[in-house]
Amino acid sequence: MLVDTHCHLDQFDDAEAVIKAASERGVTRLVVVSEDPESMLRVLELKQQHPTTVLAGLGLHPVWVVQNFDTVQGALERLEEILPQADELGEVGLDHKWATERVDQLLQEEVLLRQLDLAARCTKPVNLHARRCLRQTMERAIAFRRNTGLNAQMHWFTQSRKLVRICNDEGIYVSVGPTILNDEQTQRVALEISDELLLLETDAPIAIGGRPGHPLRVREVAECMARLRGHEVEEMAVLCAQNFARFIAPCST
Repeated sequence: MLVDTHCHLDQFDDAEAVIKAASERGVTRLVVVSEDPESMLRVLELKQQHPTTVLAGLGLHPVWVVQNFDTVQGALERLEEILPQADELGEVGLDHKWATERVDQLLQEEVLLRQLDLAARCTKPVNLHARRCLRQTMERAIAFRRNTGLNAQMHWFTQSRKLVRICNDEGIYVSVGPTILNDEQTQRVALEISDELLLLETDAPIAIGGRPGHPLRVREVAECMARLRGHEVEEMAVLCAQNFARFIAPCST
């Protein structure tokens, strides 16, 4: 069984067809993460329609936060109401590509901390976005893990071997996506991830390497990781599925 631990199924025109195509490639579970109030509702609908396949991540994306600062409060209140129905908090985090002014960075930080507090109260693991502020976001994940005992996943976090080693030491999960297929730096960083903390993802429908994103590409990521680590692909699938089962558990052991 392969798990896409971070995708945006709600952004596809035909979710049924996507699920079917992914299943045919052995990708039988999809973690669908939201970005804004509208997608939170759609993600919950997908979970209700496909309870054996879809897991729901609910949260406010940091880019949406800075672009919609005047409606953030209402969105947080809505998230507080529906987060108990989710499997995790996500996609949340920090993004300094879009928050270049300190006032926007502070807003992202405040909203992230408020969302992490909701996750703690609802005992949900978290799925974190980090762009151009890798260490800062990782530090929030570490603090969350230390303070709550709940799990944190750094999504698309394959830019720094040093930071991945810190994640290993702190028990922070790191997910690898299709950039590993053609990028040697990503491959080198991915090899640093501890076996017990490795997860797979696609971030679909984001196009990577000139190809449209799709959850079925988790199979390619698993094949690449297996080759790099000297495993059979089915061994890699079992390893990552076991990791995800531990990640998504109500409390880490």
